[in-house]
Amino acid sequence: MSNIQQFIELPVPLPPMLPKMVGVSDGSKYFALYYQGSKATWSNGRALSTFSYYAVYQPLISHISLAIYLDRYHLGSDDELPEHAILCDCVQQKMYVGSYQEIDKFLRQQHSQEPHHNLSPQELEAAMQAVKNWSVEQMQRRGMFEMFGSTNPQARQETADMVHWLDRFITEDLIRQYIYLANRGNYTAIMAIESFKDRIAEAQKQQQQTPND
Repeated sequence: MSNIQQFIELPVPLPPMLPKMVGVSDGSKYFALYYQGSKATWSNGRALSTFSYYAVYQPLISHISLAIYLDRYHLGSDDELPEHAILCDCVQQKMYVGSYQEIDKFLRQQHSQEPHHNLSPQELEAAMQAVKNWSVEQMQRRGMFEMFGSTNPQARQETADMVHWLDRFITEDLIRQYIYLANRGNYTAIMAIESFKDRIAEAQKQQQQTPND
């Protein structure tokens, strides 16, 4: 059986709100995140689904606490299948990155002792009916409406909560690493620094607009 130690551990723990945000079903010890078919996708080795790119995936992988550590990995794009994936450990609250194929193999092994179950015609019909009955919010969480506009207020708040949680792992040494790489033309570092500067400017603006008590 594959060992999780074969993958590279990321220096930031698994955000505790992430499994719920992507829609991972309860009971999954491990799941992976990547991009394929023009959608952010999660998989646990038996099931997979899309989730919001703008509300979850992009804010996660581009956050300054993670961006440079993911820079050399290809998690997938509109034109290419993923070569790598992020592996999330829900028990140890850790994140790893590694080969997409190896992570997929690792995930399938967590279900190797589970009995296989083929859907009966009745179960298949019930599953199709459940899809038809998805609410707008459920579809938004799967990223189905992102081309038409922003997500709902609850999703925006969840995104803000995740970003603020990730902010805890920004250090002066990390900023120096970004500046070093940006000065040498690293595009990921340049974009992360610019985004971080924009966030600081927006926070200062909001602070100035807030009346003093």
